[in-house]
Amino acid sequence: MAKFPYQPWEITEEGFSPRDLRENESAFALANGFIGLRGNLEEGAAAGAETIQGSFLNGVFDSEPIVYGEKAYGYAKNHETICNVMDAKSLVLCADGERLDLGVSDVREHRRVLDMRAGTLRRSFTWHTKGGAVLRIETARLVSLARQELAAACLTLRCEEGACTLALQSAIAPAVIAEGDPNDPRNAAGKDRSLLTGRIAAEGALIAMEQKTKNSGFTICCAVEHRGLDGHAEAEANRAVWTAERKLAAGERVHLEKSICYTASRFEEESDQWEKTGELCRRAPDFDTLLQEQRKTLDAFWDGAGLDIQGDDALLQGLRFNLFHIYQSAGRDGRRNIAAKGLTGEGYEGHTFWDTEAYILPVFIHTDPALARKLLEYRYAILPRARERARELGHSKGALYAWRTIDGEECSAYFPAGTAQYHIDGDIAHAVCEYFDATMDLDFLAKYGAEILVETARLYYDLGFFSAAKGGRFVLNCVTGPDEYNVMVNNNVYTNCVAEENFRSAGEAMHLLQRQRPIDYSRLCADIGYTPGEAEQWREAADKMYYPAPVDGIYPQDDDFLNRKPWPLDTIPADKHPLLIHYHGLTIYRHQVCKQADLILAMTQYGECWTLEEKKKNFAFYDSVTTHDSSLSMAVFSILANEIGEIGTGYDYFMSSARLDLDDMHHNTKDGLHMANMAGTWTGLVRGFGGMRCRRGELSFAPVCPPQWQGYAFCVGYRGRTIRVSVNADGAKYELLGGEPITIRSHGESVELK
Repeated sequence: MAKFPYQPWEITEEGFSPRDLRENESAFALANGFIGLRGNLEEGAAAGAETIQGSFLNGVFDSEPIVYGEKAYGYAKNHETICNVMDAKSLVLCADGERLDLGVSDVREHRRVLDMRAGTLRRSFTWHTKGGAVLRIETARLVSLARQELAAACLTLRCEEGACTLALQSAIAPAVIAEGDPNDPRNAAGKDRSLLTGRIAAEGALIAMEQKTKNSGFTICCAVEHRGLDGHAEAEANRAVWTAERKLAAGERVHLEKSICYTASRFEEESDQWEKTGELCRRAPDFDTLLQEQRKTLDAFWDGAGLDIQGDDALLQGLRFNLFHIYQSAGRDGRRNIAAKGLTGEGYEGHTFWDTEAYILPVFIHTDPALARKLLEYRYAILPRARERARELGHSKGALYAWRTIDGEECSAYFPAGTAQYHIDGDIAHAVCEYFDATMDLDFLAKYGAEILVETARLYYDLGFFSAAKGGRFVLNCVTGPDEYNVMVNNNVYTNCVAEENFRSAGEAMHLLQRQRPIDYSRLCADIGYTPGEAEQWREAADKMYYPAPVDGIYPQDDDFLNRKPWPLDTIPADKHPLLIHYHGLTIYRHQVCKQADLILAMTQYGECWTLEEKKKNFAFYDSVTTHDSSLSMAVFSILANEIGEIGTGYDYFMSSARLDLDDMHHNTKDGLHMANMAGTWTGLVRGFGGMRCRRGELSFAPVCPPQWQGYAFCVGYRGRTIRVSVNADGAKYELLGGEPITIRSHGESVELK
């Protein structure tokens, strides 16, 4: 039985299940790219249920030194962990002295609804108090997508029967931080994530609190303004509290609104931040105005995505849920990215990985290119840190982006599966190329993109060399590809592919600027010491890039992959997944086994390099050795399965990823949602079933419709056009919704759209 009813625009929890509370707190999270609020109950914990409280600010973290038993040169120095900041969601209700608690109170018709069109979390229930009153309670919460620092909540309560003395208490208090699992490297267990509480204020309808990080220099301010009820504010030892009391008779109601404002600055950037936060809160619009703004913002996003599935309500709900969460979690100011769990939980400590560029950016490039640009600007903002890291690892030129980071510093203590993932430079470079191809944004290329491409190309050229043992080919040794079960390998195919593209695109970008933006070209050459001779070196390295030769038609994903001992997947007990938690790394690395798509990812991203028959044979082989222990894997396998005509297999993989978090398939949704997998489902639909490819100015599609669906549709933006693609068993229909006429290709045939 489905956990949530299948509804196209809503996620509805009927009743209250203590067992599901933590998972649903992740599912019902709201965010706007800066503020993230988990779907915690307003009244806090419920007796008999475990909760994970969470209020996060994107990019706000604390750090502490990594303690090594044996430390060596170049190891990552510090943990960075997203801060669970002060909680302002609190609204405690008491009737005649009885406190509302879902675990013990007589609560009926409890219902929570995540509305993905309105961008709200709504809640309703009836409380039969011990004193004989019957109270009908409705709440709503939003995090404003139009106003970065603002969230809001409202409560409407009506006394249906009897009478009572109602007391309401709204507070700002330090977060209760979850302990986590110390045996799971994917969470922040054992790290000190507490904050120092500074000023506390309470005046009239306003309460406020200031917190500071211990080591990273952040100051966080939170203020809450209350409207609709007269109350009293008070500053206590470690919290600020606003209380109100009202006698209610049958038929009477109360309405309360809370404006919640968060701000953050680092190293005293804003000396008057405390006063500004309070003023922003006082001037905040009412809840209805924010609701109208929210709907307008989301309408534009959903229109741009144009997503629809006919004949599978469960899938449609899953896809929209996935898109909603990646959209609301993405940083929007060029200084914040999107973490592996977004702003829904503390899993992976709030770190950004290569997932953003490989999985998430393609969604925004074709649905919200302005947002995609901001995410790429974040990579430019941390480019100085990447240069520093490259020098630390012995590279005389270039920049090496951190595998796991918040502000640019490498945070992964396990370098074989972390720092060694040099492909991250190529992933970022590939995203720059994808963005520019889809938007022709020359301003972005001149200000940010070209410099990123040059510095990453320089890094790869310094990393590799022309090997006499490989016939003078250019090789990249001792790297880890996307598959973290094969580390420190020579010539990982995916890494070599992204490096080759990086070499070519960096030279082409500089040549383009020289022709079309000569002033920017001259400035950039002076700033970074670029000379045209570098592009010639990169072109030679690209032309001579080495790739391991196939063995009986199977392309090894690195030089030695096919020489390792096979580990048949059917011999691995089901309770021993993921392998990294149950087996020593050396055991895994000696075997011919994959955690996730690696060569398959290369084949989907650089498909022109392999024939259809080669793809079929290699798909079958890698399908047999991949555990899919990573949530990044199944969507990629789905894309290639559809390309090679294995529609049934593609459908199965696609469905396994589409509702991964809604159905808690990996049993860790409580720690936060899987952002890259969520984005991968859009890619699975658009690039998998829709067959969309865009390469150097040519947009093409090869749609197929699985028999389980009546049809599907999506929109893509490309070079100023918006194109709607509708597919059913009879074929595909293409509509140009906006922009100049364009010629596309459908299954190889030219189609002109006007």
